[in-house]
Amino acid sequence: MLLEEFLKPLGLTRVELDAFQVSKGDLRYSSWGCRMIRELCSAALIAFFASPTELAAAQDQEHALSMEREVERIAGERVFWPGFDPLAIPLAVYTGERTVLFRHPSPPEGFSQVRGNRPGTFALQGRHPSVTSNPSAEIGGTITATLLADGPRADRSPAELAATALHEAFHVYQRRRHPGWSGNEGDLFLYPTDDARLLGLRRLESAALRRALGAPDDPGAECWARLALGFRNRRFAGMDAVFSVYERLTELNEGLATYVQLLASGQTTVEIPETEFGTADIRERTYAIGPALAFLLDRFRPGWQAELEADDTQVLDRMLESALGVKEGPCALPGDEIAGIGQTAHEDVTAMIAARGERRRVFDARPGWRVVVLAAEGQPLWPQGFDPLNVERVEGGVLHTRFLNLGNDAGELRAIDEVGADIEALTDGVGPHPLFNGIRRVAVAGLGKPEIRAEGRQVTVSAPGFTARFQNARVEVNGTEVLVRLEPSR
Repeated sequence: MLLEEFLKPLGLTRVELDAFQVSKGDLRYSSWGCRMIRELCSAALIAFFASPTELAAAQDQEHALSMEREVERIAGERVFWPGFDPLAIPLAVYTGERTVLFRHPSPPEGFSQVRGNRPGTFALQGRHPSVTSNPSAEIGGTITATLLADGPRADRSPAELAATALHEAFHVYQRRRHPGWSGNEGDLFLYPTDDARLLGLRRLESAALRRALGAPDDPGAECWARLALGFRNRRFAGMDAVFSVYERLTELNEGLATYVQLLASGQTTVEIPETEFGTADIRERTYAIGPALAFLLDRFRPGWQAELEADDTQVLDRMLESALGVKEGPCALPGDEIAGIGQTAHEDVTAMIAARGERRRVFDARPGWRVVVLAAEGQPLWPQGFDPLNVERVEGGVLHTRFLNLGNDAGELRAIDEVGADIEALTDGVGPHPLFNGIRRVAVAGLGKPEIRAEGRQVTVSAPGFTARFQNARVEVNGTEVLVRLEPSR
C-alpha cells in the first residue's frame, strides 16, 4: 500500500513524501507538512513503517495520549470544584505495556520523553512500581494521580478513562487540601455486616434516595430525601460510631471524587441499583451514596461546595439535612417493599456467611504454585500496602485479590494481580483485628513456577506478580508449595 493511500482516510491528501524525513523511530516534519497535526501524522507514519511489535506498542501508547487529550478538553470546559485544577496535577497511566507520565515536573530515572507530542510527556517500559492501583502515588518526589488502563480496562474509551483520571486527580487535590477526608480502612474489617436489621435499614435508605434523585419536582425530592436521612439516622444509632464515621469520611473521599467523575462524563445524577449493594459492599456503596448526596445538595443547597471548602469538618448528610429542615411529608415506602427488603436482608446475611466458607475452599483449591510465608513467633508481618477495593473477608482470614505488600524487620513480600499474573493472597491475623494487629501467615496462590534463591539465611522467591525477600529465613519446597519460615531475630 502506498503511503498516500494510507494517509488518505486521515484527510492528508496533499502530503508530499519529500516533506518528511523518516528513520526508524524518528519522525521529523517539514515546516508546513504536519506542524499543526503532529500527533496524527506521527501515528500514521509509525503505523506505515513500523514492525507489528512496534505498531502494537505505538497503538498502546496512542490510547494513553488520546485519553490525555480528553482530560485537557474536559478540564477546559468547566470548573468542577473550587480551587481544583486537574491540569496542575501530574498523571501516570499504566497501559499494560508501559507507564506514560503526563505533566510531571521531574520524571524519575527510566522515563524518556515521548517524541512528537506535547512537552511533559514521558514513558517507561513496563509498570512503574508505584502504580499499583487507581488512587495516587509519589513518583519522582511528586504526588501523582495514577490510572490503570491495562487488561480489560484497556478497552475503555478515552473519554471514560479521562473521567476516571479526573477522579484520581481530585484525590490528589483532596490529600493536599483536605487530608482529614479519609475513612480508616481498618474499621471496615470489623463492620457489622452480619446484622440483618442494619442491612435492611441501609437498603431502605437507598430506596428512598433513589426516589429523591428521580423526583421531577422539588417537594417530592425533599420528602424522599428526608425519609432517606431518617432511615440513615436509625441505622447509625444502632452501630458503633466508628462505622458511621467511616461511611461519612469515605463519602467525602470516594463519593466526591466519583461526583467529579460523573460531572466529567456529563452526568447530573448517579444510579443506585434497584437491588442495592452486596451485604459486605460497604465501601463500594459510598461511591454511589456520596454522589447522591452531592447531587441533592446541588439541588437544595447552592454554593455548598464553597461552604465545604471553608469548613471541611462538615459531612454531606448533615449538610443536606440542614438544607431540608425537619418537616413531615406524605411520602412513604410501600409496606410490601419494606417487608421484602427485610426478608432479603436476612437471606443475604445467611448466604454471605456460607459464601465466606466456599470462597476459602476455592482459594485453597487453586491450581498453580503457592508460596506460604510464616512469621516468627512474636514478630508478625505488618501491612505496608493493600487495595481496599479488592479485599474480602473469608473463613479464616482476609483475601486480597489485587495488591498486597507485607513486611517487618526481616524483609518484605509484594503481590500484585497484573498482566501475566492471576494471583490472590490470603492473610491470617494474630489478634482481634484481621490485619492491623499483625499477620502470622500469608499464602499467595495462582503463581507460575517461582525462582528460588537461598544464600545462607537469606531467601528470595520471585514469580510474575510476586517477590519475597527475607533474611533469617529457611525455605522448603513440597510439590508446588514453597514454604518460607522466618526465624526469630537475635
